[in-house]
Amino acid sequence: MQVIHQAFTRALSCMWFGLPNAFLIFQSVVAIHRSRNDIWIASFIVGADIDIALLFWSIYAHEKAPVGSKQRERLKIFIWLLATLLNVGFAYRVTMMMPLVMSLVLWALVAVTTVGTFHLYFLRPHQRA
Repeated sequence: MQVIHQAFTRALSCMWFGLPNAFLIFQSVVAIHRSRNDIWIASFIVGADIDIALLFWSIYAHEKAPVGSKQRERLKIFIWLLATLLNVGFAYRVTMMMPLVMSLVLWALVAVTTVGTFHLYFLRPHQRA
């Protein structure tokens, strides 16, 4: 019974990881196909996909790293950098299509998110409930 439980748990975790990634890959292929005449859009899509894949891998590795280890701290910095890069990249692409006032609001949100996550992730001491 234990073996069945482990196999079911493994299959379920693969499904929860595999289905969203398959959907992301499918949507990226469709988007690249539609933008085949614009190399900048295609490279943005590929870069965002690589960023998301590295972000997922980093979060997984961070969860598996021993608490208090240097590897865990390095991964924390890498996760913050990847998330910030993703926020800035998407904001840049979206603000090119927006009016100036809305662009400024979006950039302000990106700045607040970046500074806020840095503060909560690195500067604020961990409090236990």
